[in-house]
Parts: sequence; C-alpha cells; structure tokens
Amino acid sequence: MLKDIIPAALRSKVYIGVALLGFALGGTQVGFAAAKVDQPVWLVVAFAVYGFVVTAVGFTAASNTPNLQGRHEAE
Repeated sequence: MLKDIIPAALRSKVYIGVALLGFALGGTQVGFAAAKVDQPVWLVVAFAVYGFVVTAVGFTAASNTPNLQGRHEAE
C-alpha cells in the first residue's frame, strides 16, 4: 500500500500543498472571471492537470482513512 511507501508526514505535506494549489488556482480563476476577461490558456491547462493529479491524491488519502469501525482499510 502507499502508506508503506510514502511516510505519513510527507503525505500530510502533499495534501496541504495540493489544497493550497487548488485554492490559488481557484482564486486566480475567480479574479479573471470578476474582471470579465478571458482566462489564459495556462490557467485552463493547469486546472485540467490539477483535476487529473488530485484524483491520485484523493485515492491516497482515502486509503489512509479509518473505516466506520475505526480501523484502517489496509488492516
């Protein structure tokens, strides 16, 4: 499992980084929308890549989340 490959401390930093990146991309997109100007191509591409990458991060997070009985799915 990924929990055996990537230490918890590193995973935590990755989750925070991904969240901050999403916040920055979203804020940038809102800024362009508020200014009523077209979004630049780099922003559209960044959102497409972000959406793809965040799926893998979500699976990693889900695999390290306790189930309803309080045990990890990996146990």
